[in-house]
Amino acid sequence: MSALRQVFPRVHYRYDGCRYADDLEHFAAWLCERAYRNKPSRTHLYNVQQVLLSLAMPSGSKLRLAKLAAAFRHRSKARLRYQHSFTVFARYLRSSGQLIEPLPKVDRFQGLRREFCGRLAHRRGLRPSTVGGYDYWIADFLRRSLGRRKPLQSLTTAMFESYVKVRQPALAACTLRTAIQCIRVFLQFCFDRGLLRERVDLIDRPLGLRDDKPPRALAWPIIQRFLRSIDRSDWVGRRDHLILHLMAYYGLRPGEVGLLTLDAIDWARGTLTINQEKTLSTLIMPIDARTMRLLRSFIERDRPATKLPWLITKAKAPEGRMSKFAMSFVFKTRARCSGLPITHCSSYALRHSFAMRLFGRGVGIKAIGDLMGHNSLISTGVYLRLQTDVLRDVALPVPGGRIETGGAL
Repeated sequence: MSALRQVFPRVHYRYDGCRYADDLEHFAAWLCERAYRNKPSRTHLYNVQQVLLSLAMPSGSKLRLAKLAAAFRHRSKARLRYQHSFTVFARYLRSSGQLIEPLPKVDRFQGLRREFCGRLAHRRGLRPSTVGGYDYWIADFLRRSLGRRKPLQSLTTAMFESYVKVRQPALAACTLRTAIQCIRVFLQFCFDRGLLRERVDLIDRPLGLRDDKPPRALAWPIIQRFLRSIDRSDWVGRRDHLILHLMAYYGLRPGEVGLLTLDAIDWARGTLTINQEKTLSTLIMPIDARTMRLLRSFIERDRPATKLPWLITKAKAPEGRMSKFAMSFVFKTRARCSGLPITHCSSYALRHSFAMRLFGRGVGIKAIGDLMGHNSLISTGVYLRLQTDVLRDVALPVPGGRIETGGAL
């Protein structure tokens, strides 16, 4: 059976007789291979057919991205779904080599950045995602500070400080400090190579930012009300409830939930193997009977029939695992629907709450750090130092007995 007949079992003749039938057939087969359901596939095929007819180009022709975007944009004035169809069709054309895209802009410092990032990866052993963060902030700094014509030698400390001042209002404190550190390491590298006349990286780090609020743990009754508020009448709701349950009860990062596989669950021992991508370590955590029931119910009843190994998959095509950004979006969406005063929080509030709940039950900071996958107690302290009211109640022994306040030190 042809792909068009599979998508349009009744009205496929409307597309079989079209002058672009071959193009639509290949596009329909591409959609079926990526597990697009019939309903969105019909929408995409109809929209693409109308755009191809308006372009009036020979069948099988390569299409320029700008011309294709303009044709879809003209159609999107009548239907909003045309823009989504453009994204999907452009992805198909790109995969089949039929899309003519403009040449990328020449980056004057791409070679220097590539050399610097290569040193980070090979000499310091940084992960690709970390190296990508360095490259992003360095490119952003050079683009904003030097533009298209200024040479690298023209960089000054004042330019660096001006960049920080401009970027500060839109970034959180942690993000800004990370950006500054990435740029400072790069500027020191350039100075050691003789590409800069003076040390440009010597600036003061910002101690605080306006309107920046530290992440705070949520009270456990609030989290319980939040989990109960999730509508579980459909499989997507039950999937979201499972995601947030794992974050709240086991302190998992959003990315760690996305990396869970079916093999990570040991049904006999009642454990869950967690691959901690951030620290490149593996953690085996015991899970209680309630969580086991949630996992078993989701796998047997709600998980889509797919050959993918991941426990949590996307609700819409193309099929694949959910990213950490999608997991965070689940928290934001469900928080808005809950009606609770938690819309200002991020998904990491559940992780903070997990740490504080253990701390409140008398679990030591080292054990908490091990459960959260921290390599340093300093990282665990970031979660615990926010609750100063709890720390005030902890009695600390005073060495040496009585202290005389009036004596000389």
